[in-house]
Amino acid sequence: AAAREQERGTMSSSASHTILACAGGIAGAIEAVLVQPLELIKVRFQLNHGHNGSIISCAREILAEESAGGGTTMKVSRLFRGLLPEFCSMFPTRSVMYSSNEMAKRLLLGNDSNRNQEQMNEETTSIIALSGAFSGVAEAAVVTPFQVIKVRLQAKEHLGK
Repeated sequence: AAAREQERGTMSSSASHTILACAGGIAGAIEAVLVQPLELIKVRFQLNHGHNGSIISCAREILAEESAGGGTTMKVSRLFRGLLPEFCSMFPTRSVMYSSNEMAKRLLLGNDSNRNQEQMNEETTSIIALSGAFSGVAEAAVVTPFQVIKVRLQAKEHLGK
């Protein structure tokens, strides 16, 4: 019975790692879609060295910009420029962030099969901080190339290069 319980604990550990990575990826994809219009406006403000109006006026400018075909009809899809690299980055980024955070916590706490679940859940501030730092480095390594591509696409289109 003890061997079966230990085996179940191991399976649930790997299953929880997979579930955590998938949940993080799905949350990241949803985040990309919801935040992209504000991200585009932020990049516009960063590129405009002169006077920046309000967020609303910037959004109106983006919506009213001419399309490639020469039309000037307002299209909401223009607020989602640069979404593809952002969307492609979110699943791996959030998966790495959440799973590496959990992995770091387990390494720092020790994954001794003789410890009970209550002992495994004893997270101190230093363990939380160290595991967060580890996951932040892992996340940055994954997200940076995608962010560079996204901002270059947005800047190229805005600056006409």
